[in-house]
Amino acid sequence: MNKETLLFIFLLALLAAGCASQYSNRQLLELLGDMGLKTAQHEKGIVVFLPEVYFEFDSSQLTVAAQEKLSDIGSILINPRASSRHILIEGHTDSIGNSHYNERLSMNRADAVADALVAYGVNDLRITRRGYGQKYPIAPNTTPDGRDNPEGRAQNRRVEIVVVESK
Repeated sequence: MNKETLLFIFLLALLAAGCASQYSNRQLLELLGDMGLKTAQHEKGIVVFLPEVYFEFDSSQLTVAAQEKLSDIGSILINPRASSRHILIEGHTDSIGNSHYNERLSMNRADAVADALVAYGVNDLRITRRGYGQKYPIAPNTTPDGRDNPEGRAQNRRVEIVVVESK
């Protein structure tokens, strides 16, 4: 091959690499939605809600179903088209227990999810782990008359993944 042919091939390769741009938020929403995951657009990026990653009371152990979902999410996050995105893993608890204990437990839950994503190939340097304890419930922990609400508490024992929008 002559120099001009090599230069032409090199320029085509550069052009093709440029066409393989990063996923847009819309594309990520579609990809994750096609996997049966509940997602939402947020000012920070895409939030992935993991209903299968509810935790048993006082536990940070991932279920088999949770590991399967995290494998699916990991396959998207390791794609070069998502490689510039930062990932926030946010752990939560129900309202049983003191706030210090719940913050530690929620951090353990965030760590469990982050560690699973790392095991599926996501670079740990892209991940920030946070434990919020009982600060941000998505369901009432008690009924209106003050009785325990086990279903609501179960929903609050969760982890959310935020795929941060590239700047």
